Amino acid sequence: MRMTKERELIPCPYCRSDSFEAWAEERGFTAVRCRNCRLLYCNPRPALPAIDSAVRSGAHGSDAGGLDVTSRRVPRRVLRYQRIFDEMFDDLWAAGKPVSWMDVGAGYGEVLEALLVLAPKGSRIVGLEPMHPKAEKARERGLSVVEDYLRPEHGRVERVQVVSTVDVFSHIPDFWEFLLSVKAVLQPGGEFFVETGNLADLQHREEFPGELGLPDHLVFAGESHLLGFLERAGFDVVRIRRERIDGLLNLGKNVIKKLIGRPAQFGMPYTSAYRQLQVRARLR
Repeated sequence: MRMTKERELIPCPYCRSDSFEAWAEERGFTAVRCRNCRLLYCNPRPALPAIDSAVRSGAHGSDAGGLDVTSRRVPRRVLRYQRIFDEMFDDLWAAGKPVSWMDVGAGYGEVLEALLVLAPKGSRIVGLEPMHPKAEKARERGLSVVEDYLRPEHGRVERVQVVSTVDVFSHIPDFWEFLLSVKAVLQPGGEFFVETGNLADLQHREEFPGELGLPDHLVFAGESHLLGFLERAGFDVVRIRRERIDGLLNLGKNVIKKLIGRPAQFGMPYTSAYRQLQVRARLR
């Protein structure tokens, strides 16, 4: 790995190959495609200290044009996540027993709010969120959110039945290492839920109807990559849900982004092969 002061050139986060080709550019950063496994990833990416600083504060440095990713709480997401988890974990709710659940990268807590509606009485629903503004606002709403990464090696962590991570995959520099941490906090036979996109399944940048979010987003998987990560880490897939996003609402969002000067991608609604993947997997 070659280093510069602000950026580092890395091997493929999935197969460790050093062979890649440019795929797209945004804010002066490049998303490359691994020539071996076809994963997409930011390369060179910000150095790890810069990634940590941006994750904790929500603000990227001048190298990324001062990108601010603190965003805001979106109430409609609560209902969306409620529908997803109601469908994906219907057997868990039907059992009527208290569950222990940890949401990693909890943000403003929309996932936690959805789970608190679904979970039986007596359940323990907690979140981890390293970004200070988000964790603080979630706690102000009465949610149980710890401001930190998932780091079981730093002390005793009470094991849980389920760990979830929603729209966090692309922010994680090393997903292999992350899955080891997930396994360390799961009970035997525990489950992991992950939602991310299948961007690496697309051939061309123009097929994705949205902003890449470079360099805040570091890695973009395809479905085979995501399932490969899980299988090699010792998980068996229980359910997969695939959701398209290229409707009229997404087109409207891109129009607004264009008007305020943010990167935006336009395409005909309902034509993209891009899907949001929601995967429930069980530890062997």
